[in-house]
Amino acid sequence: MKTLNTKNQTIYVFIVLFFCFYTSNAQRYLTNQFTQVDSTVNIIYGNANDYLGNSQPLKLDFYQPNGDVVLKRPLIIYIHGGGFTSGTRKYLHIKNIISRMVLKGYTAASIDYRLDPTFQLYNSTTNRRAMTDAMHDAKAAIRYFKANANTYGIDTNQIIIGGESAGAITSMMAAYVDKQSEMTVYPMANPNNPIGTSGNAGYSNKVKATLCLCGLILDTTAIEFQDKPMLVVHGTSDTFIPLVFAQNIVKRNLNTSTTFTNYFFNGATHCPWITTLPNYTQYEDSTVNLITNFLYSQIQTSIKSIINKTNGLKIYPNPSNGDVFIENETNNNIKFKVIDVLGEEIISNSIASSDIFKLRIDKLKAGIYIIQSIQNNIIQNQKLIVK
Repeated sequence: MKTLNTKNQTIYVFIVLFFCFYTSNAQRYLTNQFTQVDSTVNIIYGNANDYLGNSQPLKLDFYQPNGDVVLKRPLIIYIHGGGFTSGTRKYLHIKNIISRMVLKGYTAASIDYRLDPTFQLYNSTTNRRAMTDAMHDAKAAIRYFKANANTYGIDTNQIIIGGESAGAITSMMAAYVDKQSEMTVYPMANPNNPIGTSGNAGYSNKVKATLCLCGLILDTTAIEFQDKPMLVVHGTSDTFIPLVFAQNIVKRNLNTSTTFTNYFFNGATHCPWITTLPNYTQYEDSTVNLITNFLYSQIQTSIKSIINKTNGLKIYPNPSNGDVFIENETNNNIKFKVIDVLGEEIISNSIASSDIFKLRIDKLKAGIYIIQSIQNNIIQNQKLIVK
């Protein structure tokens, strides 16, 4: 009878575990799941020669939810604008937008790329190297995260590239210009191929979807039959990149049966969410909502196990309605955290080799928790059920 009860109890635990994670993840990526954003800045993701031939390190800032225990998360690579002549990944409005997406459960990276202060977008019919430099750098950023997916907790099948203005153009080129025949409108590209040499060779350049915010693509035929899904957002009174460019993208999407969502802000100027423009907050809110709803329909939110049974910690009794003991069965000291299903850190401590830590359950509410151990820079997880 005791064995039967234990078996039934184990089945019950796994049913509850699945249900709780399913419920929690059902709204992840759609509503806020976290309260803080962590950032790691000035990461070098590649290196390439600038328009003067000087070597330039390529940098990005990485953002992720504080306390997240999910091991593989979607990544949004966001690219700033500036006409390919200026701009920075540090723009406040960019940090605002991507931080709001991170609070929903995404990771994000804001990247810099090579610029050319002499470039003129509409007067560069034969020399568009600044555009292909940016495309090559963006693809190097995609490859960087695929090469370092475990370090940053990235699901390499769920990488989204997007941006605004020149960053939107760069994103469109990075996503859709993938054949040598599509390079003919960029005769001065160096190297003259769709991939470039900005770093992280040997990894795929493919992305899940694209965010084209007040952007364009010079040759819409690069968008092929049932190509990668995209969100197209534009202002009807945009004088820097006129609305017709966005309309041409929409028309091409319809002709190629490419999945897309488009939204045109009536009367809005170029990138109306920039913080120096009037009513930017309402445009920021609307843009974040558009991105959220579009990506939620694209991201695969299948439940994946985050339980690893070989973390060297023995937890008993589990489930428990009294005190719980965490025993270190290894020969090394182990740091650990107790985290709830929403990613909030409840306790942080360490256990010496062969030692036992007493966890007072009266400090915790009934529910499911994760015991996350950190040993030799490897993070592993085990469930704890509190009745």
